[in-house]
Amino acid sequence: MTSIRTLVCSVLLVSGPLAGQSLVSTVPRPRTALLEEFTALNCGNCPGAHAVANSLAATYGDDLTIIGVHGGSLAVPSGSQPDLRSAAGAALWSQFNVTYQPQGMIARQGLQQASAWNASIQSVLAQTSPVNIGVASVFEAGEQQYLTVQVELYYTAEGPIGEDRIHVALTEDHIIGWQSDYVNGHHPDYDHRHVLRAYFTPLEGDAVTTTSTGSFVSRTYSLNIPPEWNVGELDVVAFVGEADGILHQVRSVDADGGVTLGVDANADRYQGLGAAFPLPAAEQVTIPLSTNANGVLLVRDVHGRVVLQERVPIGSRTVVLPVNDLAEGVYTYGFSNGSARLVVVAR
Repeated sequence: MTSIRTLVCSVLLVSGPLAGQSLVSTVPRPRTALLEEFTALNCGNCPGAHAVANSLAATYGDDLTIIGVHGGSLAVPSGSQPDLRSAAGAALWSQFNVTYQPQGMIARQGLQQASAWNASIQSVLAQTSPVNIGVASVFEAGEQQYLTVQVELYYTAEGPIGEDRIHVALTEDHIIGWQSDYVNGHHPDYDHRHVLRAYFTPLEGDAVTTTSTGSFVSRTYSLNIPPEWNVGELDVVAFVGEADGILHQVRSVDADGGVTLGVDANADRYQGLGAAFPLPAAEQVTIPLSTNANGVLLVRDVHGRVVLQERVPIGSRTVVLPVNDLAEGVYTYGFSNGSARLVVVAR
């Protein structure tokens, strides 16, 4: 299993009305469902559960996110079989006392057989979440490949127990390799879906204690990506839930430039501009964009002077601005014909 370096940074925490957030909605939204599927490539009964999971994914779309957690003795590869295990996966098997596969959990409400997953998903989706979650992800290629993720929370109601946890995981899709199958015959070139690769956060999650109505939380996480992982098939999965309790909401985005756009009363005001991250910044900031955002993006100092500008083509999903030559301080950014948002530079 590959060793991963992670960095966790808490960048912003405010309470009360928020002007300018955009990754996350500020209106009450339903819960979304997470299926953690415990499986293994030498488990001959697992393809049947995979088929159930894939069917549920097609049915529920963005309302259901799946993480395939390979573990146990049947996950040990031999010969040319791929190693789909991870340190985080082994820890999850231990934490939830998984003794055989296939099994799964919906919103961390207990282990179940595949036949029970659909009913549990429907129960979760019928509830309103007290908190919404939004995610943005940026991949940096180079000798050391890094993935930086910003997670935003907005509480539309009081957190039930006063302490929640943010969890951020990384999955890889479409890994081709061996899979045992007692029904249809073994598959040498099986399509393994949404395989857990690593966690950005500690397994127990990143604690959030400001959970009152109207609270906004922003956290930034970073992960070193091994070159053998296919960046184009990586997804960031972020979810928030009670400490050792039920999950509230989950979102998944592409690792390479994925972003959620919260829909609220401030969206039009900022012309499709998301909140810059990381904050504070030292070398560069990334700004998420909606698909219709375009024009000349201006960065101004506190005196209103333009210190940076960048033309944004139509269809861009993000824009990256270098800030390493800027002095420490607070700046605004916005399109030349629109209102501005804040970015903070610190060394």
